[in-house]
Amino acid sequence: MFAVALGVLTSCDPIKDEQDFDVTNISANDLLNGATFAQYADAACTTPAADGNYIKYNVPNTSSVYIYYLKDDGSKFKLASGSAGGVFFFQPKRGSDPNQTVYFKYINQNGEEVEASKQFTVAVAAELRPEVRLIASNDYGKKTWTWDAGGDSDAGEGRCWGNMGSPGSGDGFIGGYIWWGVSDAADLVGQLNHSVSGQATGEEDNNAYMTFSDDGIVTTYAADGTKIREASYEIQNYDTSNTWQVGTLHVDQPGTLFPFEINAGGRYVTDFEIHKLTSDKLVLAYPDNGKWDGWSEGTYWCFKSQSDAKGMLYGYDKGKDWTWDAGGDSDAGEGRCWGNMGSPGSGDGFIGGYIWWGVSDAADLAGQLNHSVSGNATGEENNAAYMTFTPDGVVYTYAADGSKIREANFEILNWDPKNTWQLGTLSLNEPGTLFPFEINAGGRYVTNFEIHKLTDSKLVLAYPDNGKWDGWSEGTYWCFKKK
Repeated sequence: MFAVALGVLTSCDPIKDEQDFDVTNISANDLLNGATFAQYADAACTTPAADGNYIKYNVPNTSSVYIYYLKDDGSKFKLASGSAGGVFFFQPKRGSDPNQTVYFKYINQNGEEVEASKQFTVAVAAELRPEVRLIASNDYGKKTWTWDAGGDSDAGEGRCWGNMGSPGSGDGFIGGYIWWGVSDAADLVGQLNHSVSGQATGEEDNNAYMTFSDDGIVTTYAADGTKIREASYEIQNYDTSNTWQVGTLHVDQPGTLFPFEINAGGRYVTDFEIHKLTSDKLVLAYPDNGKWDGWSEGTYWCFKSQSDAKGMLYGYDKGKDWTWDAGGDSDAGEGRCWGNMGSPGSGDGFIGGYIWWGVSDAADLAGQLNHSVSGNATGEENNAAYMTFTPDGVVYTYAADGSKIREANFEILNWDPKNTWQLGTLSLNEPGTLFPFEINAGGRYVTNFEIHKLTDSKLVLAYPDNGKWDGWSEGTYWCFKKK
């Protein structure tokens, strides 16, 4: 579960700015006199709960109220503003005290402010919900998403933003229903007639990004790091058994990249259908006017993330199984299980173009045991052999029949997805992966691997001869895929 939703960080006084108020002289002691509060476990306020995170309120002594709490850094985080009655959602982040102080502020027409506070006991999650782990990370506190650019409409990904149709049945992924879209976010500059202001903000760039944090805030940035907008978010009705919409991404105000409905004359979207959410992909959609009607039009958004290395490697549940990426060819840089390669030594480019030789069927590793330490087959020389990376930092390797071969502790070091050659290092305290042998080294284990590719479904590792590239020196590579 994530920390706090349905509010935004603010430094202004929206009550005073947004509308007029009667001049009401009231003291701080009287502000909450007669106020009523009820806590619920659900957004519809149908299930009362003593520690409910949905708090229904009515403050009858004022015409409007601004509600906030103080974050750990002392800054104010808005929970609600405007009406004197309504519902706000409040869930402190993991590890917080369930007894929390909420502040209520009123500003009259003369600019006079009064403020009162009230204690609430609310539920605090022991761990994040699965969907929040995916969108905001479980280990890093926040996760960076950027445009999934450079693809094509048939894939349903790789088109940043565009329009689509729906059969209205709620069946299938959006890829087959895409009509049109931009594959380069720079082309969004030509689509500003769909935006609200009609002005470019910097989000029209493949390197623009947004961060989802585990305390319920989404922040959007231009490629140069300039903040564009910010909002609170909540994922509602998450259900992966659905084949069309796995949930709803709700933001309390526009906060995501290019949050505009297509062909609507300039209209924000704040409730997105989630059509795909993995550790590295996020696909959103919004039907015309919020409801599909047969082959009606809709808008879609495609994003990708490489910031959550641990989430991609072990999935934040019971662990993640990886097996040989067999059956490919050397030119692709994937699909060859194990072999040798060269490097220009410059740290530029992906290993695919530097592969010299490799086995495309793991069974052929039985003929390569002269490179192993023992010289004996262990069962990992099989396309169905696999290894499991777990959230507690242990990797287990198994033969195809499920018998354990080895295990080790691991960690990911120096992760930087902006690097074009080595994204980071997979470091083990002892040999623990599938066929962890350096090629042409007379039988030597590898425990520190360069990570050349890591997505939700692909893992490509390499190791230079003796641990260091030297011009066109030799190296070893390993290609795995999600089981």
